[in-house]
Amino acid sequence: MDTIISIYEKIEIKEITFESYDNTVNAKCDIISNGERISTEILISHTDLNRIIAKITAKGYDFQIEKMSSLQFEDGTEIYDYSFENVFGEAIVLENFHFSQAIKQIRA
Repeated sequence: MDTIISIYEKIEIKEITFESYDNTVNAKCDIISNGERISTEILISHTDLNRIIAKITAKGYDFQIEKMSSLQFEDGTEIYDYSFENVFGEAIVLENFHFSQAIKQIRA
């Protein structure tokens, strides 16, 4: 799946979801390539999520962790959910972002 890195021009992150103690983050997003928009879900690393957040804050957006919702289960597992559109009031489009680790799954 390494080739996915080079097949888009822009990526618009809509929502992220991840489970505590899990190594991957599920990102709902639109991939924009050649003027075409493809809605999809990808599994990325926490490292790349941190890089996405850093790029967002560098654009002047305030990433508010308290806006993240969570659901805790009896076994101690917690699922975290963060909707970018609800928090920032608009879609966040990243240009020239390259994932540092291979995307593990993609659904179109």
